[in-house]
Amino acid sequence: MYRGRSSRVDGGGPWILGVNFNHHDASAAILRAGRLVAFAEEERFSRKKRASGEAPIRATKFCLSAAGISLDDISAIGLGGDYERWRVLAKIKDDGSTRPDDPERLFPTVDFPRSDLPAIYPIDHHVAHAASAFWPSGFHDAAVLVADNQGEGVSTSLFHGSPEGLRLIKNYPAPVSLGLYYQRAAEYAGLYNRTSEVGKLMGLAAYGRPTTRVPLCWRDGPAFPELTHVANDAGAEGYFQRSAQLLDYFAKNCYPYEKASAEGAMAYTSFAASVQASLEDVLLKLASELHARTGSRNLAIAGGVGLNCTANGRLAQRTSFERLFVQPVAHDGGSALGAALEVHRRLAKEPPNWTMEHAYWGPSFRDDEIRASFSAAGLVPERLADDDLVERVAGVLAEGDLVGWFRGRAEVGPRALGGRSLLGHPGKRDTWVRLNRAKGREMWRPVAPSVIAEEFPRYFDGPHASPFMIVAVQAKEEIRSLIPAVVHIDGSARPQAVTRAANPIYWSLLCAFGRRTGISMLANTSFNRDSEPIVGSPDDAIRAFRAMPEVHYLVMENFLVRK
Repeated sequence: MYRGRSSRVDGGGPWILGVNFNHHDASAAILRAGRLVAFAEEERFSRKKRASGEAPIRATKFCLSAAGISLDDISAIGLGGDYERWRVLAKIKDDGSTRPDDPERLFPTVDFPRSDLPAIYPIDHHVAHAASAFWPSGFHDAAVLVADNQGEGVSTSLFHGSPEGLRLIKNYPAPVSLGLYYQRAAEYAGLYNRTSEVGKLMGLAAYGRPTTRVPLCWRDGPAFPELTHVANDAGAEGYFQRSAQLLDYFAKNCYPYEKASAEGAMAYTSFAASVQASLEDVLLKLASELHARTGSRNLAIAGGVGLNCTANGRLAQRTSFERLFVQPVAHDGGSALGAALEVHRRLAKEPPNWTMEHAYWGPSFRDDEIRASFSAAGLVPERLADDDLVERVAGVLAEGDLVGWFRGRAEVGPRALGGRSLLGHPGKRDTWVRLNRAKGREMWRPVAPSVIAEEFPRYFDGPHASPFMIVAVQAKEEIRSLIPAVVHIDGSARPQAVTRAANPIYWSLLCAFGRRTGISMLANTSFNRDSEPIVGSPDDAIRAFRAMPEVHYLVMENFLVRK
């Protein structure tokens, strides 16, 4: 803990701020009395995808504004990583420059003496991830799996969560990182750079068969037995050594024996399928070990690898766990929430009493702000009552038009969930093509469905109806031809089950579309161009709308405009 003002509690409970600004995915979250009030990622404000190298200054200011408080009201700050410990592990010399966890870097515009800042608690990165998955899961008891690139020299961790806290069972070091393995594989296939997501490899894998020799296997844990040994304590040097080894192995052993450009990705389908299958096999082994060690019926998942919908679907189907919760902000942005929750537990001496049932924790906008943006853009919208808006939009979607949908508080995490979405008719195959073309994406990439929760069993086989579009399931064979825009080549989909309680207007839109078409579902992808963050403001939405000739309608709150 960095010394500062001691924690205090007012009549409504303490305000706790969690932040992540560890290289990428900068974010901030605010709790009161252990319950989430606001949560946002810096990229939505800075417009720099993944906010690499940025501090979550604007995200923090939004959270404070949404809570109606100032930094002076915050009782404690949780950091989503122990950065000083990482400096030691990585053997980074202190050159006297500002430390990455220095509050003055995070709050450069806050005119407080250093001693007046709240107490700051660094939380181990994987503990923050685990806390972000377990405490909001609604589970009294759970096995917790954290897998990512790495955090403080650790790449995979197994925990047992209970009301007493998170007990570490085992962890695995950075040289056997599953996240690094998948990232280098995506790079080899031409699908990864600083602004793109490794998840593209997951979509490509469905087009191939796992027939390629790859280096990852299970040897009492994740292992790369064909690669030269790297010491577990080798720090940053060993991490980069392993990274180079993986790329070298792929080029020497995996067709077509050369790192790709994005245009050549389809030559790497079998490679992608083999990497995906090896990752899933290792995750199943880890889950099996967790079940044996905890005896829990519940599994909670976080860490960047937790964004792999296909792997999550296999874990849901092929393990002994009965219930599954995957943190929708599984990547490093979620560690801000986890750090805040863990600080609350430690200071309050009791577990947070809150369940994450939706992801709508970001900014929303007033009518006057939206009118001003339309006016500045020279657009004249029509304002409609809720019911009229739903019926009008359902009608244009049923006719095959694409719609930009910007309503309510923004989602957190990389999946659009009916807050900042591009919507289309799932029953028309060309919807898939047009949405990818509008976004400037590769044409082979899949599009996901949003479906009313009540109708989920009609369309999909799977025990977990995820509200976060993060667990893949198989579409029932008899309905695949009815919804071709949202079923991938292998018959899978990654549906969002929408409840009326979580998002009543979006749920009503799905129902209205269902009355017209017999399909209570929409094709839903994020409202952004490729390599850009999801739109954050009305001005962002208008710019994106104008850059997408295929999208003819834009909804912002109750305003509708036609291109």
